[in-house]
Amino acid sequence: MISRRSFLKVCFSTLVGVSTSELLFQVAVSGGSGYRKIPVLAYHRVGYTTDNLTVTPERFSNDLDSLQQRGYCSITLGEFQNFMSDRNVELPEKPVLITFDDGYLDNFQNAYPILKRHGMVGTFFIITDMLWTQDRLTPENIVEMEQGGMSFGSHSVTHRALGELDQTAVYDELVNSKAILESVLGKKVDAIAYPRGSYNEAVVQIAKNVGYNTGFTVREGICLKESPEFELRRIPIFKYDSGVINVIANRGHLL
Repeated sequence: MISRRSFLKVCFSTLVGVSTSELLFQVAVSGGSGYRKIPVLAYHRVGYTTDNLTVTPERFSNDLDSLQQRGYCSITLGEFQNFMSDRNVELPEKPVLITFDDGYLDNFQNAYPILKRHGMVGTFFIITDMLWTQDRLTPENIVEMEQGGMSFGSHSVTHRALGELDQTAVYDELVNSKAILESVLGKKVDAIAYPRGSYNEAVVQIAKNVGYNTGFTVREGICLKESPEFELRRIPIFKYDSGVINVIANRGHLL
C-alpha cells in the first residue's frame, strides 16, 4: 500500500495553490453531453484502522450526504469512460466518480452498503494477488458488488511500481491482473489505477496494447474532457480531512 508520505509527495508536486473544494466545484454548470469536467475521488479504506488512508464509516456516510446535498450524483466507470471517449452519454448535472484503491475487505463490509443506502456507486481497483488473502476482497465479494452496480478495474497483480519495472514485468502485471478480474467478473476490464502512482510512457503504451483504455494516477486534479485518458487525475481523501466538501488546503498541504 502506498504510504501517506509518498502519496502526498506526488500530489504536492503536481498541483500548487488549488484546494480540494476548489477542484470539486470547478465544474461546468451545463449538464448532459456539454459537461466538461468530472471530479474523481480517491479513497482507500472505510473502517476503524488507524492509518491515514482510512476513513470511518460515519465519515464516509457524511461525505456522501454532503455530496448529495450539493447536487452531486455518482456515475459508473463505464459512464465516465464514455464521457472521456466522446461517446454520446447523458450525465447528471454534477457527476462524480468515487474510486477505491487496493481492494480491502472493508470496501465490501462498510463502503459498499453505505454506497447502496445512498443510492450511489463506486469503482474499485483490485490488486489481484491479494484476492485470496486476509482482509482483502474475495472473488465472491467482487461478484456481489458488481451485481449491485459497482465497477472494477486493475491495480496490478502485486502492487509494484510499474514505472520502475522492465517492460516484461509491466506486461505481466497488466495482462495477468486484467485476465484474473475478467475471469471473476465475466466481462471486460479496461481500467488501471497505477500502483503507487508510478507509470511512464512505456507503461502507458503497454496498457494500450493489452486492452486498457483508461489509466488513473494519484496526481491531484480534476478530470477534464480533454485530459489524457491514461493520465487521469484524482482528488485523494484522507482520514484527517474534515470532510469531502471542505478544503484540503485548509490543512496547509496544497499551498
